[in-house]
Amino acid sequence: MNTINELKIFNESYDEQYGVNEMDLKKIESLVLHIEGSRDITTPQVGDIVQFTNSYGEYHAYAHIENVCKDQLYICEKPYVPFIEANQHTNKIKTSTSGGAWFFIPSNIRYVGTARKSFKTWGHNGPCANGAVQFTAEVSVWEYTKGEHKFTTKTHDKFLVHNREHDKETDYNYLISKGGQRHTAFKTKEEYQHWLKTFNGVEAAENNFNSIVVWTYKQVNTSIPLEEYLALRNANIDTVLWNGKHYECKRVVEGTTVTTYMPYMNDRIEINKI
Repeated sequence: MNTINELKIFNESYDEQYGVNEMDLKKIESLVLHIEGSRDITTPQVGDIVQFTNSYGEYHAYAHIENVCKDQLYICEKPYVPFIEANQHTNKIKTSTSGGAWFFIPSNIRYVGTARKSFKTWGHNGPCANGAVQFTAEVSVWEYTKGEHKFTTKTHDKFLVHNREHDKETDYNYLISKGGQRHTAFKTKEEYQHWLKTFNGVEAAENNFNSIVVWTYKQVNTSIPLEEYLALRNANIDTVLWNGKHYECKRVVEGTTVTTYMPYMNDRIEINKI
């Protein structure tokens, strides 16, 4: 349920500039009625969520349905908050969002439940700078996986490992990236193999430019107070290279997730000093 107070909290910048008022609330209440009243547990609708896994095994929990065609859905796997409007005469809903990538998928996908989702609409000043109001409504959630996969990023992490053994300009022979961002690097094959073993890594496929895809268990890093760290039981003691220094860490494996625990920065245990 959206109230004026909730909308003020949700739209702090808009409220400061224009002031959330009853006109905004009435429009949003009408939109919510249109959105929630048009949901169908047998047929995906515009604005619904798809838990989508693409052909590369990359999982997106909040893909957005932009259009519903005869036998297909047009979805965005990484959407921004979509603008939404309702036709008062036909009761049809139309959304407009940015993001990517975009795909056509079959319309006969599996229903998994409901969830609240954020939308935007123009406030009482109409289209203008900072003039959109954000709100939530309950929509249906669906699931679709394109192709068959041994691993997906729903349960695992996906890395690209670049082999630089023949590059004389760097000391690091293994450069590892995730989602286009640098993740870590290793100088020796032994260090790289230790990383694979620690996170149950599997070299899955070769790419161009001396690189391969590697799937590992989900990797989670967290810092905790020293007292909690010392009291942590049923954990594997290991080391982490951090800013050129080796520190002790503890790793806990649960399902397909490896959580690495370290004390807060000032209390970290440097291996060189032990």
